Amino acid sequence: MTEDRGAGHHVIVTENGPYQVEGSIEIRTPAGEVVSANEGAFLCRCGQSSNKPFCDGTHAKVGFEGTVSADHGPIAERRDAYEGRGITIYDDRSVCAHAGECTNGLPSVWKLDAEPWIDAGGAGADQIAEVIPRCPSGALAYALEGARPGETVEAKLSPAIMASKDGPYHVRGGIEVRSSDGSAYEPRNRQTLCRCGGSKNKPFCDGTHYQIGFKDG
Repeated sequence: MTEDRGAGHHVIVTENGPYQVEGSIEIRTPAGEVVSANEGAFLCRCGQSSNKPFCDGTHAKVGFEGTVSADHGPIAERRDAYEGRGITIYDDRSVCAHAGECTNGLPSVWKLDAEPWIDAGGAGADQIAEVIPRCPSGALAYALEGARPGETVEAKLSPAIMASKDGPYHVRGGIEVRSSDGSAYEPRNRQTLCRCGGSKNKPFCDGTHYQIGFKDG
């Protein structure tokens, strides 16, 4: 289960504008350089800033349409469960960023072009538990045998945001994401926020950056 390590840290999805980061959250470039750890920052959401990862106002010039559409409902109501040997895999397709860490990491369990696409008995619990934390979006989670209902295993991650190479922001440590109207998404230990401007599941990444050839520039 995710601990409340992100308390006091927020990302506000401003209306047709940037992400407003509140709290002293470490922000890193794709190269790993820390560019901000101060109180507050505005991160580009339209994908066209000349000062990435920070906003430079380009969204207003290009008429960026950034209306959020992602489901605000409970994660437990969206995810599917797949039971294996001593482990249960949880999958919330609605927030998948299609990073491929699962299908590349353990193809005996996560199968492309198959239905069902998850075979929880395709590998041992230890192997599965090693791959799932690599999922940057948090779409995948797991529980070990004997866990309480709804309880999943999560590493202790400090609040941080990293702009991935030609991809989304990797948001770690239970940082709360809020829409411009103040409605909050359920905090997750691992999240991916769109920064190419093209996701159809804003504010979360849906893999569109691959399709449009988004580059950090």
